[in-house]
Amino acid sequence: MAKYEVRVRYAFEGTYKVVAEDRDEAERMVEEDCGLVLGGNIHTTRDDDEVTDWNFGSHPDMQILSVRERNNKGKVRYTAMCFRDRIEELRKDIIEAIRQLLDAHGLKEIKLTDNGEDPVWIIWFDDNADPYECYVTGIEVTDKHLTVMATIKDSMEEVCSQAPFELGASNIDWLNQMYEAVRLQLENTNGNS
Repeated sequence: MAKYEVRVRYAFEGTYKVVAEDRDEAERMVEEDCGLVLGGNIHTTRDDDEVTDWNFGSHPDMQILSVRERNNKGKVRYTAMCFRDRIEELRKDIIEAIRQLLDAHGLKEIKLTDNGEDPVWIIWFDDNADPYECYVTGIEVTDKHLTVMATIKDSMEEVCSQAPFELGASNIDWLNQMYEAVRLQLENTNGNS
């Protein structure tokens, strides 16, 4: 028999309902005055008229972060890091956040406007696996897929990339940039109306 150190992360996910002047204040209220202590309960130090409710499951999601084998002298002999599942979970979270942004505005897709800002860049691969630098022009989210519409920089040809099958719609850095672009466009649209 061998001894192992298994590093895990327990994640409780839920929602606080808060009354705030704006998004930044709502985020600050939850960051500073709401929490959970292991062996305790979800709690807040805010008044009931500021944090009106919360909804959290009682069982956390568990992620194994690493497994280390220790020999009799206490030295680490083997380390296995478990990134694949964590990356896939993050990918799903970003796509879900894009879906929620669109749903909140009654949309299933969005065309990204050219407002002089830097566009979101991705790499798209054709059927021969040749890479092309593209800028994102739109995003469509369904229950099962995220489709990224893009334009090839050199030829101006329009292409599509679909998650989770293609890099252009599954790279977590690019997905995060798409989320930010969608969020900013929707905020600017609401602010101008």
